[in-house]
Amino acid sequence: MKNKWKWVYNPFEFVAGWKAFGIGIVILIITTIVGYFGNMVFSVIQAKIVPTITWSTTFSLQFLGLAVTVIVMYATALLFAKHVRFQDILGTITLAKYPFLLMALLNLPIGKTMASIDIIKFLNREYTFSDLVPLFVFSIIAIILLVWVVTLLFNAFRVSTNLKGVKCAGLFTAALVISEVVTIVLVFIIYR
Repeated sequence: MKNKWKWVYNPFEFVAGWKAFGIGIVILIITTIVGYFGNMVFSVIQAKIVPTITWSTTFSLQFLGLAVTVIVMYATALLFAKHVRFQDILGTITLAKYPFLLMALLNLPIGKTMASIDIIKFLNREYTFSDLVPLFVFSIIAIILLVWVVTLLFNAFRVSTNLKGVKCAGLFTAALVISEVVTIVLVFIIYR
């Protein structure tokens, strides 16, 4: 039973490298397609519902976030770990984003509605409580899924680099923050 739960929070002890990348990239492509139909875009650890969306924006944000994360995590690993393989970082980081597929699927029924909410009307409280229940429930589930993604990313980094303890946690946190900031800056520059 214990090994079955490891597939949920640390599948990287069973699959890594190119195999993990192959599985992960298929899941990311499906996630991106499903996200498009629910007006949702994904990045490093962000998932946003947006009012207008194009195929190119959906795919470029997903894969820009992945590329930046892999590059930053690999560079960090090269500086602080021994015997790191690029394909292990690439595969495990890619596979670590699989909970985003669940988020995209759960968003499908409410994505178009949430993307069309006018912020002025929302602030003026023109929505009823029953209108906001799906958003509230989805928000709680989304937070849980984001925590799951971050946990998987940490385990991916830990397994791929063989780092442990506070050093691993500190390096992972720094790499994740740098990845997020670099991605935001690149998105701002590209889509300005």
